Amino acid sequence: MSDDLLSRAKGEPLSGVKADARSSVTVPSVSMAAQPVPPSGWAARLELRFEADGAGPTRLVHNRHVGPLRLLRALPQPDGSSHAVIVHPPGGLVGGDTLDIDIAVGQGARVLCTTPGAQKWYRAERDGARASTMLRVQPGAFLEWLPQPTLVFDAARADQRLAIDLAAEAGMIGWECLVLGRAAMGERFLQGDLRQSLSIRQDGQLLWDEQAVASAGDRLFDSPLGWGGRIAACTVWVCARPQLLQSVLPAWRSLFETLAQEDSARAARLLAGATQPAAGLLTARLLADNAEPLMQCAERLWTLARAHLKPGREQPPRIWAT
Repeated sequence: MSDDLLSRAKGEPLSGVKADARSSVTVPSVSMAAQPVPPSGWAARLELRFEADGAGPTRLVHNRHVGPLRLLRALPQPDGSSHAVIVHPPGGLVGGDTLDIDIAVGQGARVLCTTPGAQKWYRAERDGARASTMLRVQPGAFLEWLPQPTLVFDAARADQRLAIDLAAEAGMIGWECLVLGRAAMGERFLQGDLRQSLSIRQDGQLLWDEQAVASAGDRLFDSPLGWGGRIAACTVWVCARPQLLQSVLPAWRSLFETLAQEDSARAARLLAGATQPAAGLLTARLLADNAEPLMQCAERLWTLARAHLKPGREQPPRIWAT
């Protein structure tokens, strides 16, 4: 896949796409004041704040939730960072549900956020569902946003938004993976609507703006300029000082060449490409026929990027092995 086929920051839209720790203090989960539940769905919200004192370990200093969305654990790591596991106990969204996540990583803090399982968007008869995530990272802080894939059922009406606001000296690695239908059950995404957006700003400057607005059957999903007939797509990105990124892009492209020679990758029809749309940003787009090879590739991209940006042990979160 050529760089031009990736979703582009600031450019003409493709078909169907608009491109316009260690803690010494335990912070208990605090439930927000009860709010009325909308008649058509459930509203849930989670607010997390992490801080670090100088070179000290990252600490969770604020944890507030409403509804069925909360922090399962904030696990201190030997390197002073914190692994945060976010759970949505219902496991999915139905029509009218809303999820709002607001995470702030204070100056010098280091946090990895993940989830224990896929987020599901169930069939919606009338109202759609919405999930909105806001990530804010202060100077000298580093955030890894690594959720499990999002699974969109047939006839779902999904609206998923991710906005990232980085300070000038902040760093980040992240991914977002979307799977249409339940291939293992023979289900395809034949009805429904999808709205998805990903925006990344650093020091007030827009680096990346990816937006998809499409209904099931839109040519976006079959076009070689879109999903190319695949049902799973993933965007992986890295934000860091330009000099730190110089060796990451060649490493990513070398990995793609290796995967292209592997029988397992060919069988899964994995397509991958990477580009550098801004001085401090790398992005990769992955397409496949199912989530497994997609997430395996994304994890290897994360491992490579982390090895260049944060040398040390690149151990996957323990929750992934459960």
